[in-house]
Amino acid sequence: MKIIRLTVKRKCVCTTIAIAWVLLFGQWMIERLQTKLFSGQQCSISQISQITEVVHDAFAFADSTWIYTMNLSHYFDWTWYRNGDYNRYLKIKASNYTIRQPITLNAYKKPLVVNDVKLYLSTHPQEGFVVDDFRQLQNTVPHSLPIAKNLSQTCHELNLTNFNAWLSCVLDPILLARRIPATTHSVAVGIFNAFVDKSSSCGPEGTVYTSYATYRFQKWSTSPCHNSPISVNHTGKTVESYDELLDSVGVGLSDHGHFAPQQLPRVLRLLAVAPSSSKLLVASGGTADRFMDILVERNIVTRDRIVPYDKNKIYQAKIVYRSETWPYLPGDLYGKYLHDRTDMEIVHRSLIMNELLDEERDLVLIVMRKPENSRSLINHDAMVNMIEQTLRNYSKTLLKIQLFTGENHIKDQIKIWQKSKIVIAPHGAGLVNIMWMKPGSFVIEIGYGSGWTLPEMYFEMATHCQHKYWLVKAKGAYDTRLSVDLADLHWAFVSALLQIHNK
Repeated sequence: MKIIRLTVKRKCVCTTIAIAWVLLFGQWMIERLQTKLFSGQQCSISQISQITEVVHDAFAFADSTWIYTMNLSHYFDWTWYRNGDYNRYLKIKASNYTIRQPITLNAYKKPLVVNDVKLYLSTHPQEGFVVDDFRQLQNTVPHSLPIAKNLSQTCHELNLTNFNAWLSCVLDPILLARRIPATTHSVAVGIFNAFVDKSSSCGPEGTVYTSYATYRFQKWSTSPCHNSPISVNHTGKTVESYDELLDSVGVGLSDHGHFAPQQLPRVLRLLAVAPSSSKLLVASGGTADRFMDILVERNIVTRDRIVPYDKNKIYQAKIVYRSETWPYLPGDLYGKYLHDRTDMEIVHRSLIMNELLDEERDLVLIVMRKPENSRSLINHDAMVNMIEQTLRNYSKTLLKIQLFTGENHIKDQIKIWQKSKIVIAPHGAGLVNIMWMKPGSFVIEIGYGSGWTLPEMYFEMATHCQHKYWLVKAKGAYDTRLSVDLADLHWAFVSALLQIHNK
């Protein structure tokens, strides 16, 4: 999407206003610029042609209609229009993507690992450019904390104060606001003559690299190979080539718990800031396919641009575009950047066309994991009975219970979560759907205290979606069934009901 700034004479004001309409209604209005509709505005043919040329340029670059329709334009910076890199891009495209590497770059040296992509590309412009550099929305100060009957005790019993501690269990709200999210910017870059592949046996998928550098915006785990260089060696793999490619592939590929909060924001960012002539490389199968169906229906992307990712292939393009949160996070911070307020709002606004009124949101949604699955609730029936009885005791409420199993289409799931005012769920991918709830909803997560440390991700997501979040205790481990503390859950549920009644 091209930001248009024009200075015109007063006599051309009506024609200038028409440009704003063009951004909303597209080609139809461009044609009207050159008809008798504006013939009485005393604009010369050359002036109209100049304005029309700028508008044509904007629409040739990207179809921006969806960005404005969904009120998303303030989430992007389109940096390369100010730093001159867009003009470089136009020259490269006009030359049929002829990009010469200077002799100062030695392809025989071991590739560099680039973490600070902004600094590197500012000193190595022959290798690519910065397309977008958006400063993320600020957290509220002080940062919210999980709500619990006794937060200190809950954190202790769920083992969230020791190794890989929850920051919200060990920091006060002021310090917490400075640490989460740990990144400050969303950066999109275009890398010349680049490849996309899985970096090594331990991942991650979608790594961008060239003969000279491997681009590691983030450290996806504590494994050393997640920040190692990739040497160009394509033996045994098919190389698929393009002129321009948007690389949206990431950790978890099409897994429900990873695609929507991590890869989908990247998809939307790249579609918003990069040229519409680019193909979109995206995870395939399962959840990924269903979300892409929605984006096609919403006219955010056309089907012919989508390239399903095949991990047995290597993808090459004259320009590969990649977007990530930044700066690079080493050590114990690597998992704290995954979700931020900006990304949550972009995804929510892109997929939720109309927010429901409060009186239309009448569900207490209980996420029910299959009995054979880890973290399913042993005392599920007792929990449902307790919630039913509590609702009867609060006769003022018009809420009703609905069980959620996640077996229907994602479009139907979104509608269910839109109607939900309170959600109760054991830790699991189903909680990703809090992204579809209206801001200000109520989230009650059932945690566990053994095995793999309970991730902090859904507290992060709830906070950035502006929901209220309760943490409830349960006995069990990540890979076992759980027995929820019914007294603890009852306190949390009543607390949420009281907040609803007091609104």
